[in-house]
Amino acid sequence: MTRQAGGTSPGTDPTDAMDVLGGSAAGAGPTGYSSTGDPTVDGAELLEDRMFRISGGGHGRRVGMSVPGAIAGTFLVAALALGAALGPLATKPAADTGSNADTVDSEPTGKTGGDDQPDTPAGVDEPQKTDDASQPDKTAAPDATAKTEPTKAPAPAETSIAIGLTLEGTAIVVEWSACKVDGFVAYKVVRSKDEFVKWPLGSGDSLAGVIEAQATTRFVDTAVDGGRTYQYRVFGLRSWNGATIVACRSDAKSITTPAPTPKPEPVVANLSITVAIKDGHPFIDWTECTGIDFDYYKVVRSMDSMVTWPKGENDSLVAAVGVDGHTKAWDAAAPGGKTVYYAVFCVRSTEAGYVVVAASAVKGIETPVVEPAPAPAALGFEAAFTGEGVTLGWEACTSDAFAFYKVVRSFTNSNPSYLPGTDGTEVIGVIENQGTTQLTDGNIASGDTIYYRVQAIGYWYGQKILLGQTTVIAVTIP
Repeated sequence: MTRQAGGTSPGTDPTDAMDVLGGSAAGAGPTGYSSTGDPTVDGAELLEDRMFRISGGGHGRRVGMSVPGAIAGTFLVAALALGAALGPLATKPAADTGSNADTVDSEPTGKTGGDDQPDTPAGVDEPQKTDDASQPDKTAAPDATAKTEPTKAPAPAETSIAIGLTLEGTAIVVEWSACKVDGFVAYKVVRSKDEFVKWPLGSGDSLAGVIEAQATTRFVDTAVDGGRTYQYRVFGLRSWNGATIVACRSDAKSITTPAPTPKPEPVVANLSITVAIKDGHPFIDWTECTGIDFDYYKVVRSMDSMVTWPKGENDSLVAAVGVDGHTKAWDAAAPGGKTVYYAVFCVRSTEAGYVVVAASAVKGIETPVVEPAPAPAALGFEAAFTGEGVTLGWEACTSDAFAFYKVVRSFTNSNPSYLPGTDGTEVIGVIENQGTTQLTDGNIASGDTIYYRVQAIGYWYGQKILLGQTTVIAVTIP
C-alpha cells in the first residue's frame, strides 16, 4: 500500500500511523498517553495549549492519545486539535476525507473543512445559525396594504349671523338672522356684563334664552337691571357626528338700559283683596273696580312687600282679567314653602302704555311646601298626510297647571322630546291656548321619515313640568 507524502514509510505498522493522528489501534483501552507521556482522559486528550507535530515522512512520533470510535472520528478530533493549535491560519484537510492520508495542504484563508466555520468536534452541538431571511426586516417600509381607520370629515366652518338690540320698556329685545344649517338644535342667547361673550359660558356670561325653533329669531330679555350696559351674542348650535357644535355666531353687541325710577306707592282705591290657599296654591279674590274707566285687572305676585305695576325686579304677572271677567285668580306657579305677596291693579290702556287708575292693598301669604308633581297623562294622537303637509291632532290637556303645548319632531331620533331635551329634537310649534289641539307641518320633503310627538308643559310650584304627552307617530312622506 502506497502512502501519500507526509505519511509513514512502506512496511510501517498501521498502528504507528494511527498513533501519529492521535488515535489507537482497534481494541485499545480507554486510557492512552500524550506525546509528552501524559495520560489522556477517556481516550481523548484535553486540548489546551499543545501543538502536535506531524512528521513529513518516515515513522512519525507516537502520540499516546486513545479516542473511542472509528478512524474517521479520530481523524476529525486530530484535525480539530490542529485547528485549535494553529489559530486563524489552521490548515485545511485533504480533499479526499475518506482516504487515510495523514498530510494536509496549507490554505492561507484560515478556513477548514471547506466551510466558513471550523468543524465542530463530535459530540458537541453545533451552534444554530440564524437565517436572516426568516427574520423580520425592522427597516422595511410599512405595508401599503395595511388597513387604516377612516378619518372623520372635519366639522363645517362656522357662519356669521347678524344681531340687533332694541329697548322695549325696561326689557331688551334681541333679534338676529336665521342660522340656516341642517341638524339645527337651538339658538343660545348669551348676555354678559363685559365685552367677552362666549359659548360655552365664560366668566361673567349668563344664558338669557334658549330658542329651539330654527325660524324664531327674536327674544325679549326681561331679566335685566336698569341703568346697566349689557353685551349680547347669539350662537346657533347644530348636531354633527353625534356632538353638538357651534354652527353660527353673531358679533357681540351692547346696549344700555334706562336708569331705574323709584317704585311709586300703590294707588289705594275702593278695591279690597283676599288671599287664601286653595288646592295647595294661593287663591286671590278681589272686588270690582267701580266708577273708574279702565281696561284690565292686573294681578301681580312679588317676593317682597313692594308690589307694583309696571312690574318691579321681584314682581311676576299672575293674571290679566278683562273688565267683564271674573274677579279671581289661582296662582299655580307660586313657589312652594315661601311667603309671597299679591296686589291687584286696575289699569287703563293709553298710547303711552298702561296707566294705573286704582290698586288694592298688598296681602301676603305663606305657601305650602312643594308636593310631588302629578304623573304625566297619556294624550291621544293622530297624524295624516295631506296636500298641505302633515296634519297633527291630539287630545287636550285638562290640568289646571297647563302653560303650553310643545309640538316636536325628529328625523333621526325615534323618541323626540322637549322635556327633558333630546338630541335631534326640533320644536315646530308652541301653543299657549289649551283648547288648540291641531297643527300642520308644511316643512317636509319627499322621502323624509319624520317622528312626531306633542307634549303638554305646565308649572308646578314655579318649576316647569311635563303634564302629559302623546305617543310618537312616524310619518314617511311619499
